[in-house]
Amino acid sequence: MTVAILQAGSWGTTLATILARDGQRDVILWTRNVEQAREIAAQRENRRYLPGIRVPDRVEVTGDIARALAAEDIIIAAPSIGVGALRERIGARLRREQRVLSATKGLAEGGQRMSELWAEVVGRERVAVLSGPNISREIAAGLPAATVIASVAAETAKHFQELVGTPMFRAYTDTDVVGVELSGALKNIVALGAGAIDGMGYGDNAKAGFITRGLAEIARFSFAKGANPLTVAGLAGVGDLVVTCMSKHSRNRTVGELLAKGLGLAEIRQRLGGQVAEGVTTAEATYRAAQDAGVTMPITEQTHLVLSDGKPIREAMRDLMQRERGDEVAGPLAELSRLITSTAAARRDDSAARSPSSR
Repeated sequence: MTVAILQAGSWGTTLATILARDGQRDVILWTRNVEQAREIAAQRENRRYLPGIRVPDRVEVTGDIARALAAEDIIIAAPSIGVGALRERIGARLRREQRVLSATKGLAEGGQRMSELWAEVVGRERVAVLSGPNISREIAAGLPAATVIASVAAETAKHFQELVGTPMFRAYTDTDVVGVELSGALKNIVALGAGAIDGMGYGDNAKAGFITRGLAEIARFSFAKGANPLTVAGLAGVGDLVVTCMSKHSRNRTVGELLAKGLGLAEIRQRLGGQVAEGVTTAEATYRAAQDAGVTMPITEQTHLVLSDGKPIREAMRDLMQRERGDEVAGPLAELSRLITSTAAARRDDSAARSPSSR
């Protein structure tokens, strides 16, 4: 079994490392930069994106896209901003028997999910998405983690579960591609704000409240797009949101913290060393999509104003605190709560009616 991972950022290198380390797969790691491919192959280390982690000898590193596309399965670990161009480059060269696993947590500029872009090329049934509380450095270091692989085709999800899962990287399957993908993308927006709270020294209470309200915002948007309510409460939702807002390794949290300390985006990008914080572009795409869908997303709106209009972060936080007061569970969430409650009650009544003691 041969799997190709496109491309060699921190996440792509991590996936290549753990899959090859497990010893059950031949792994090809592709990068657009031929010189970078030579360096990683010679040094057995991605010093730019994942320093200190040895890339196993079983990983073949290449800048030859034709060599990568010869693999049986393709994993896309490119930043969302580059997925469109990558699809244009390789879409017509993918074979009918190949499956694609998208490990990108972001939205396209037009608001499309990554799986939607790849489905246009290979079909929905041959595309899966991977998302969850997956900090790359910890996973590359061999620490335990869990993830979710979702596809509209259960067979495709199961295929990638077996391909990607290792003794220390536990993979669960799901059919809710919309919920898994949107949870993974939108939590990056919340992480920007959580980092800003750290940077301003607003404390743990503020951060906990912000994360919780951010989860409600993710839920509203996801439900409006047809997601399963339980997905947002799972690994791809709560799990990923918590780790991205709390971890010292989280790029999105770090960007928010540095913004709050007065650094501009250009300087922050230099500090990140070429790595991408998906929340910056996802905030803009989500803001426009939420307006089109009529979904209220105050955190996303304020993040948009900070990033695009230069609104001071403290002013954005103040405006969030001074919004009109309301019920904690309202709108679509309230309707969902009533639906779950009524369904549970109906099932209890049905169970009681069928029990021997009721006869």
